[in-house]
Amino acid sequence: MKHIATCALCALATAPAVAQEAFDLDTITVIANQTATALERSGATVEIITGSEVQAAPRGRLGDFLTFQPGITSSANGPLGTTSTVRIRGLGGAYVPVFIDGIDVTDPASSGGGFDFGGLTNAGLGRIEVLKGSQSARFGQNAVGGVINIESLRPTEDGVHGFAEVEAGSFDFRRGVLGLTARTARTDLAFSYSRTETDGFSASAFGTEDDGFEASQANLYFRHQITDILAAGLSALYIDSRAEFDEFGGDGAPPFDEFNKTEATGLRGFVELQTGAVSHEVALSHFESDRVSNSNGVASPFKGERRRIDYRGSYDTGGIWSLNFGADYTEEEDLNQKIDIVGVQTELLIAPTDTLDLAFSVRNDDHSEFSSELSSRAALSWRARPDLIVRASVSDGFRAPTLTQLDPFFGDPDFQPETSLSYDFGVEKRLDGGFLRATLFYTEIDDQIFFDGNSMRCPSGFGCFEKGDFEARGLELSGRVAINAFLTLDAAYTYTDADQNGERAARVPRHDVALGLGAQITPRMDAQFTVQHVADVEPSAFAPPVNKVGDYTLFHVNANYALTDAVTAYLRVENLFDEDYETAGGFNTSGRAGFVGLRASF
Repeated sequence: MKHIATCALCALATAPAVAQEAFDLDTITVIANQTATALERSGATVEIITGSEVQAAPRGRLGDFLTFQPGITSSANGPLGTTSTVRIRGLGGAYVPVFIDGIDVTDPASSGGGFDFGGLTNAGLGRIEVLKGSQSARFGQNAVGGVINIESLRPTEDGVHGFAEVEAGSFDFRRGVLGLTARTARTDLAFSYSRTETDGFSASAFGTEDDGFEASQANLYFRHQITDILAAGLSALYIDSRAEFDEFGGDGAPPFDEFNKTEATGLRGFVELQTGAVSHEVALSHFESDRVSNSNGVASPFKGERRRIDYRGSYDTGGIWSLNFGADYTEEEDLNQKIDIVGVQTELLIAPTDTLDLAFSVRNDDHSEFSSELSSRAALSWRARPDLIVRASVSDGFRAPTLTQLDPFFGDPDFQPETSLSYDFGVEKRLDGGFLRATLFYTEIDDQIFFDGNSMRCPSGFGCFEKGDFEARGLELSGRVAINAFLTLDAAYTYTDADQNGERAARVPRHDVALGLGAQITPRMDAQFTVQHVADVEPSAFAPPVNKVGDYTLFHVNANYALTDAVTAYLRVENLFDEDYETAGGFNTSGRAGFVGLRASF
């Protein structure tokens, strides 16, 4: 009985939280190289989170859940819906392109050009891959910190299936999710829709009013194998949200309802053709973000559009080498400016022995506002023993100024692209049912563009974009150990030493630890317990003198119980011991919060 009680306590765990598929020899990565590659043969550092792990996430906001992976941190300006930034090895949204079903969802109209994780939950989403280091040779501009690739719902078995989910909890949180899938021998079809509403809590650490959030999101994926050599498909997404970020009045003025209202739509159509040893894919995509920010009673519109056409080809010799190649054309515009980029790339994959894989990538981008930028990458994977993998990569990259940064009101039309250089070196030890991994990394950026609130160079009157340098180095440790048939232990630790213009980079923890313990308590019940500890964080220059940015430790619990073979009840408790902390100075974070839900499959 003692062992059973101990197991039940330990089982408040999170195999889904920190675990990944690195120990699975069948796991592939779809973003490390242009063609799908077995993870053990990838020289690049990739974190893979399965769809089932995403669905079991012990944190409601997807960006918070990603922090259980080594090298990934986040900060948020308040509750669900407020601005949230995910960082890879110290670099935030402006340096981390985000794709959902192949659609680039970074906002062309935002000042940094990044993706806001503030309102994104796991609803209707599936597998996630995170590629680290400068990746401009693969993805062009902005891919300096890494790339996040998110898939929506996918069919996993033949026939028509679906699920419905309802959830409620703290801060008057309500969410409903519906997912439908269909698969035949030639067709994959999936659709998901979610609706989320919450009263939230005060975004401002000095406020008392609730800042609520409501959003509707729909995702569609379709692929049909027309003939043995020809396939076509499309993916689409729609997000309609409204997020309050404060309500205040000063100097006797009446209070204002401050909110961001966003409508984002994305569409991608593709055709795949196999002609002998050469495969081809042509894709057309469009993304549009239409935002209105109401601050201090003044509504400001922001609208960004991106149109893109891609061609990707691959020649597989069936021998020791294969050649990937492609070209793309992108147009981006906001309410004031428009730019276009033409990119061409090639990638050579060589396997000189059964235990060694090499990848060499080169890409040239011709930006309408700047001279051409050449990016390159080399990566190596060596299976020194069947249970030991050595990885190494070196890459350079670039990031062009955003449309806002080129606007004379805030920035400088003479800004030139930032350039970067990244290295990493790692060793992975395979275990029976697990793995251990250590990775050293280094990134430097020349002429980094950042916002200086004290600068008076531009006419904005409240700060301007300026140039500086960035440097980050560190160590990532991660592992998974199957303690027994019922218990699994996961761990991730990251040390990051990041400097911007010779000073500590803001909001980048020097130490970041995540521990997870998970178990199958009974055939119908599993539970997870997660511990996160963050230490040595520097608040930003915009933080008020009195702030709570610093060390903190969070405990999260979630459990699932199968009521029937088709219906599961679940419980999630975030910040179990009610830690009082901030990730962005002057902005509240959630105290203890509980959520319950039902998920029915059919």
